[in-house]
This record gives sequence, C-alpha cells and structure tokens, in this order.
Amino acid sequence: MDFTLANAVFNSVAVLNPFSSDGGGAGDSDDDIRMKAMSTFTTQQRVITLDDYIVRAMSLPSNYGNVAKVYVESEKISNLLPGETPSILNLYVLSYDVSKKLRTASSALKQNLSTYLSQYRMMNDSIKIKDAFVINIGVDFEIVVLPNYNNNLVISNCISKLKDYFNIDNWQINEPIMLRDLYIMLDNVDGVQNVKTVNITNKYGSLLGYSNYSYDIPGAISNNVIYPSLDPMVFELKYPDNDIKGRVVPF
Repeated sequence: MDFTLANAVFNSVAVLNPFSSDGGGAGDSDDDIRMKAMSTFTTQQRVITLDDYIVRAMSLPSNYGNVAKVYVESEKISNLLPGETPSILNLYVLSYDVSKKLRTASSALKQNLSTYLSQYRMMNDSIKIKDAFVINIGVDFEIVVLPNYNNNLVISNCISKLKDYFNIDNWQINEPIMLRDLYIMLDNVDGVQNVKTVNITNKYGSLLGYSNYSYDIPGAISNNVIYPSLDPMVFELKYPDNDIKGRVVPF
C-alpha cells in the first residue's frame, strides 16, 4: 500500500453541507449540569421491577411506620374489573406488634406507604396495598441420641437450632418450608444419631393467641416441601418456647 498516496487522498476529501445544522447548543452551563444531575438522581429511585417495589416499601421512613414483610405480584387477569388494565400491582404487607409478632398493617400505615410509593412509581402503575395472611406453626420432632450423650442437652441444642431457623427475620411472604433442610440441620447437631420425624403443625385461634387462619399443612406438602397458599402468606413460629417440642426415641 502506498501510504503517501493514501494520505494525499484522505487529506483531499472535503464535505460541503447544503443546509446548516440546527438543534445544537453551546454546551451545558454549570446550572444545566446541576439540574440534569438532580433529575438523574430522581430517575434512579424510580421503581421499575417488582423487586424495586419491595425495596422501596421496606425503605419507608420510620416516622411513617414500619413495614415488616412485603410481597408484590401483578393482579391476576381473572380478578380485573371491566376497564382495568394489567398494570395493577398488588402489594401485600405485614407489620410487627410491640413483641415483634406479625400482624396486619394499620390503615394509617398502609395510607402512608401508598403516599410514599406514589413519589416513585411509574405513571401507568396502579398499586393496591393488601394484607398478607399469617399462618402460625409448631414443630414436633423425634431424634435418636448417640450413647453417652445427655438426652436433655441434645434436645435443647436441637430446639435452639430450630428457633434460629424459624426466626421471623429470616422468613418472607410466600416462602416455603423445606423439610429436608430441617432433617439435615437436626442431624448435624452434636449428639444426634438419627432424625426420626419432623412434623410441622398448624396453630390457629385468636383465643389461644394465634392467627385465625388455619392451613392444611399435610395437603400442602409435596416432595418434602410445605408450599404456601395461592393467597400470599407467611409461616410464623409465633411462640418458639412453647411450640417446639422434641422427643428422644429408641433406634
């Protein structure tokens, strides 16, 4: 390739626009940059995905109330009223009482949350804030203890593990219970030779201090997984000191 000839050709190329360009500017001023930066910051806080709504709802300033659990799903087509669009989102929430037990959110909290989210939601999104269901549970288990181990101590250690596992901070709305994980966890407790059974039971009735909602746990089990209902709900071990019961059985 003749680079001298190529450079001569490149340098001889010229372009003449018959019409002058328009729509440009002299560049951004300091104020223009400042306003665009503020606009970009606001845009970054917009909620776009369902996860964005969860994060934003959990970020509600504490002076407006505290949201404990949030779950978001699109409105089912079969539930839409004539004229409603599929952009409707159902936001299911729960809050804590003074003892950190789950309860339905107050009307004031839901109104504050609705007002707060209105600053960030997309224009065509419509939000319905609803109550999620609380299903209270108990845990009954049977284990075989290794020789030369104290039965009471091993049972106590198993109960401590279950308390940590079912700590309400670790549970979200519509999260299933993995029975296999419970068996593995208890089997790893020092002194446990074998885990015979782990049963999850439903505790309900306001007179007993539980949720009024009962749940068919045996009917919800498939492949060692306890699935939540179609209506958003959360499993809560409300009284771990009373509702975890363990027993040592012979091999």
